[in-house]
Amino acid sequence: MKSEYQISDSELEVMKMLWQQKESIKQSQLFQLFENEGKEWKRQTLNTFLSRLEGKGLIKREKGMVSVVCDEEEYNFAQVKSAIDNLYGGKLSSFIAAFIKKEAVSKEDAEELNQYLKTLKKK
Repeated sequence: MKSEYQISDSELEVMKMLWQQKESIKQSQLFQLFENEGKEWKRQTLNTFLSRLEGKGLIKREKGMVSVVCDEEEYNFAQVKSAIDNLYGGKLSSFIAAFIKKEAVSKEDAEELNQYLKTLKKK
């Protein structure tokens, strides 16, 4: 897994559509899905996004089929880890402390975090 994936908003939109499919899809079907959603992309525009995503190791294309190489959970983890590494020196505790200082953690979230920490202590 890469430590970070740098993709544009449009490329992320393509990835989200692919993650929803759960399995490989024909490129023409993918184009149709975007068209059904009101996207006015040309086929070449979608092809450009797919080429970029393939170059970044997120998808693969074979015989007109597009499949995901990096699932959504892996992608999200890489993005969060990169942010924590870059903004908080790799310290998860500093990341959480920043949220607590801004009162951006609800009581329910705090309890859930506490449960996770208790689980870690048992390991």
